[in-house]
Amino acid sequence: MALSSFCFNKIEIVGIVFNFVTIFIYMKPFEKFLESSVTLRELLDTYLELRQLLQESGFSQEQLSRFMQPTYKMMSLRERFTNKKNALFRQIKDYGFEIQMDDLNEYIMPLLNKIDELIPLSDGNNERGNQGDEDY
Repeated sequence: MALSSFCFNKIEIVGIVFNFVTIFIYMKPFEKFLESSVTLRELLDTYLELRQLLQESGFSQEQLSRFMQPTYKMMSLRERFTNKKNALFRQIKDYGFEIQMDDLNEYIMPLLNKIDELIPLSDGNNERGNQGDEDY
């Protein structure tokens, strides 16, 4: 069930008038809980750290879907991510929210995708292009 309403707001800052629309969308009760969850923050921090490590190591998105030889650090971060996700799920259930793992996945995937956008992996092309930084 999606419930939404629109509020038209007008704000004036230093003589400039901003008109915008605020949209209120019905949130599932557990989503409100997650907004202030320390465990969710730790989960996202772990994913960010893993993504940065993969980027620094030169991995491409395509390589992640194939067999690869992960480093100890990569495996450690992946295990920490899985443990945080399971702990978050248990925490939500312990607070009495009706939730399935699919609901949690649906909530966190856009957050993980945003991190993917901010920390892109290589495109798989390791050939040096004309970057204009050659010595002359």
